[in-house]
Amino acid sequence: MTVIIIIAVVGLLIYFGTRKKSEQTFIDNRQSSNTSTASGQTNSTRQKFQSKISDLSFPDRIDAIVWHINAIDNGLANNDLDLANLSYAKLIESIRQQNVIENGNFEDHLQTIRKEYDEFRAYYGLEYPQQFLPPSQRQKTQSSSTITSNPKLTVTSNNSKLKTLLSELGSKGHAEYPLLRKEYAVTSGMPYSDFSGWVIEQLKAKDYNSLYAFVKEYYLGRDNDTYNEQELKKTFEKFLTKKFKALFRNIDEQAIFEIQAFFILKRGIGDFNREFWIAEDKEAELLCKILSVYSFEIVPNSFEPLIKKANNFLREMRKDVEFWKDYKNYKIEELQNEYKLETTNGLEKKLKQINVGERLHFFDFATVYSYRKFWNGDSSYKTRSFGINELDSVKKISELGIFDIVNDINAIPEISSKGELKETAEKAGFEIKKSWTMDKIFENLMKSEQGQAFLQEFVKDKNILAFKNEYRNDLAIIFKHQEKIKRTVDLITMM
Repeated sequence: MTVIIIIAVVGLLIYFGTRKKSEQTFIDNRQSSNTSTASGQTNSTRQKFQSKISDLSFPDRIDAIVWHINAIDNGLANNDLDLANLSYAKLIESIRQQNVIENGNFEDHLQTIRKEYDEFRAYYGLEYPQQFLPPSQRQKTQSSSTITSNPKLTVTSNNSKLKTLLSELGSKGHAEYPLLRKEYAVTSGMPYSDFSGWVIEQLKAKDYNSLYAFVKEYYLGRDNDTYNEQELKKTFEKFLTKKFKALFRNIDEQAIFEIQAFFILKRGIGDFNREFWIAEDKEAELLCKILSVYSFEIVPNSFEPLIKKANNFLREMRKDVEFWKDYKNYKIEELQNEYKLETTNGLEKKLKQINVGERLHFFDFATVYSYRKFWNGDSSYKTRSFGINELDSVKKISELGIFDIVNDINAIPEISSKGELKETAEKAGFEIKKSWTMDKIFENLMKSEQGQAFLQEFVKDKNILAFKNEYRNDLAIIFKHQEKIKRTVDLITMM
């Protein structure tokens, strides 16, 4: 991460160093264009505003920043000033958020980019996009949504419950950021545990002040920047007005709380850049897994503004990004009024008993169950990014009665790494060749009684789970349910 930050900063410094050389030319062009405009000349006939933002170097993982830079270039090249104007505002917001994550490393550069944006708007006589103005400066406009919002709530930070939560975590989390995992960099924002149960508890109690204290700690950590705190507070208060329940005609209320908790824990309480959630293998797929244990009915008309938002995003992305060209538009006709889930042995009822992160943890195994019989509780990066404590989670999942706890040595190739087995076997006196695969090591150990005794000892203290056959058909039904609801869940992330 440090190397990435250095590369990004160096790229910015080079850009801002070279930018000064063309500044006077830009001022002269601007003065000339003002004179031309006064005499009736149009924007399309004068020299275009020149931007060098595409020269900036940012970490590849920041998809949104790359997209907005490309959009600015395209807007200027095609004289699509509305696109360029909106993309400038989005770019600044993306960099502002990244600046928070990187502990202020991009502050000076952010200010300079803001200055260029001011010059761009002055050059073309454009207003700042309404949606990016502070709430007090926005004009009141009619929403195209058929969903009315809840009344605006005002929150304050109440730290009493948060202190209790942090006390329960003790020293298990990061030393400076106790809600995060100690083995990951702070900039990854990797939660220490599954906090969905705690978040939902506050939502049910409508204790939004305690919840805001958590959100502030979770989103900002030790960033004491007053502006960032004020903006986060406004964003959180606006999020509380979203009426997710209005999308549905009939749904378990617990599912609504789980949707809200998902948005909070995936840092999606703001509208900004959430369109990227519908990409393959992104956040919408996680939410789909969470909701796949529920039957529900929807109100199709309430999805129309969400369809429009998603399709507008796809239209813009398809222009220049090959990745998005295979994504088809959303249509109201493809949504089903009712998504009914019926299983034989009630697997979904059992999965409702565990928290959201723990459910995702189960699906880490379930998605590969067709070729794996055993599970030791390993988790995916995506589940860890939502929040999970594997030891606690496996314990709760094992108590559902859908797995058998076994000490089968045949599980070793599925629940151990080659390195672990090789190192342990060598310490026990076995000769293991470096070129051997995991299967080859296991096969050779199984050839002798001594090797089999070693393998029995190896698995003795491991908590190995084997999925019960009686629930395999239920799981297949849930997988089909996920396929049916996926496009609808995509649109829920547009809220």
